[in-house]
Amino acid sequence: MKERPPAWPGQPYLDELRPERGETVRLALFATYSVDLSAIAATLLALIGRNNEKGSGAAIDFAEAVDQLRDRVRIIIQRGRIAKPIALPRVAGILDQFVVEQTHDERERSWHPKIALVAYENEKGVTRWKLWIGSRNLTRTQDLELGVLLDGREKRGKGRAALKGVGQLGANLAKAAGRSDASAIGGELDTVWWEAPEGFCLRALLDGLIADVALPVDPPKGAIDGVTIVSPFLSADFLKTAGRWGPDGSRTLISSMPALVDMANRPSAPLTAFSRVLAYAAPDETIEKTLPAPSAASPAEDDDAEPQPMALHAKLVAFHRGETTIVRVGSANATGRAWSGRNSEVMIELEASDAFNPGLEFLIGKATPITIDELAQTKAADTSAVDALEESRKALIASWDPILRRDGDRFVLDARAVPRLAHEGHLFSAGHANSDLLAWPQSGTRLDLGILPLSIQSAFIQVQIASGDEALRWMQRVEVDPPLDEARDLAALATHMGLRAFHDWMRARLNGETIPAGDFAWDEDVGGSARTRSSFGDGRLTLEDILTAWARDPGAFARVDKQFAPYVEALLAHDGSLTAEEKKDLNELRQIWAMARTQLVP
Repeated sequence: MKERPPAWPGQPYLDELRPERGETVRLALFATYSVDLSAIAATLLALIGRNNEKGSGAAIDFAEAVDQLRDRVRIIIQRGRIAKPIALPRVAGILDQFVVEQTHDERERSWHPKIALVAYENEKGVTRWKLWIGSRNLTRTQDLELGVLLDGREKRGKGRAALKGVGQLGANLAKAAGRSDASAIGGELDTVWWEAPEGFCLRALLDGLIADVALPVDPPKGAIDGVTIVSPFLSADFLKTAGRWGPDGSRTLISSMPALVDMANRPSAPLTAFSRVLAYAAPDETIEKTLPAPSAASPAEDDDAEPQPMALHAKLVAFHRGETTIVRVGSANATGRAWSGRNSEVMIELEASDAFNPGLEFLIGKATPITIDELAQTKAADTSAVDALEESRKALIASWDPILRRDGDRFVLDARAVPRLAHEGHLFSAGHANSDLLAWPQSGTRLDLGILPLSIQSAFIQVQIASGDEALRWMQRVEVDPPLDEARDLAALATHMGLRAFHDWMRARLNGETIPAGDFAWDEDVGGSARTRSSFGDGRLTLEDILTAWARDPGAFARVDKQFAPYVEALLAHDGSLTAEEKKDLNELRQIWAMARTQLVP
């Protein structure tokens, strides 16, 4: 049997975000069309080097990540594209501070770039940059994706090149994230030298982040031998343009089956210019998808089970030229909307040696060859009900700008205008992220959400549009007026971690150790339950622990002291699961700590 060629060399996305030893993240800006909160948490954990092999981490790791990255990380998304999982961890509400929504009207254009821009700083103050541009949204997708990772340094070195326009891209990202230092970030990036992956050379940054700025769709200058286009979504106008690139018989198109069926049934016959057409399954663009944990009887463990078809989400345009290939990789689908400036998109253009070819052959080898006649005879799936719901979602997002009105701990969702859907028969519901969905009052503009304890308060709301058995459900980040109490994060994290994890955290911080793995993940809602208190025994922090750590490192106590008192106060005030005995122990520990402070802090 002929062995398939290997895919392009790559690394897990989260692993590439991890800082090197002695580094911390100074700045991280992400652009994505859609997002789910578990992916945000996994990203934060990776940025402090605490993500595990499952892309998760312990509750105390999560607390550390939020504390370290609060003012350094922003994730810019299309409004209305935050996934609402079936079960939302209550502590996930504090991730609201990392999310910034773009308000593009999706009936006309979308915020669609996929970018990660991260600045790492070492102990000497030297900055290292990473810039990733690709197709992957910040979600748990298992679709086939493609991206390019560039390594940036302040000093020019062998194999490094300047990247024209990267400063403007960084400045625009920072501006979209609401940062006041956007110009300074852009200026710094303009001085950085970049290294492409092995076997590739940088050619250009194709920046369509700003409204009405089109991507350069024309092929690079010079003769080309052939073209390969990879895109899960297609439009007839783009394919008609691409059908004039290169000589006849040299064009390959790889796309999803639904998109190909659609194009095959267009009267303009946009597929006829392509000599080779290959199909994958469609990517899962439903943001409500959740990935269930495999069970003991999971079909994945059955050797006789049919494997799930591979779904395609990668975007690539390759111009073949002798021994080299000019390749464009990024967020833009093979559609007129993506390349004409209607969407916000970003691509990177590289020159590739023959190192590019095995990966492309791998991609082609995993696809299913299909003829235009076969496509034309394939009946398209009936998606009218879901399409109608999507129309209502877009109409709603474009027409409303809700705000959470807060009176102490009482919340009211104020739409400030009657919410409007595309179809009158659709049912509209909303609610706070950590409470129940409520039917929106007919012709009303306000929805009373009731009393919410500080530990679960959030700027996230949930929204649902339903019709019959079909429903779209998502989350949004909205303004809160007046803003949430600054103690919200403390209340949420302390309540979620519970007593035992707090003791473990403080002991590890005193000893200068990596935060212990703990016995429950950040997204397990166990808090101060009996499970987290079981076998607590000698796990309590003691005066001996404090003095031993101080003897080893006299500065340790002062470092931890900044977090100790606020977390103790938050536990006592908000963790309703504490027993009377545990509250007594905490108060005694607070007294011991205060006594130690008078002796150990200069």
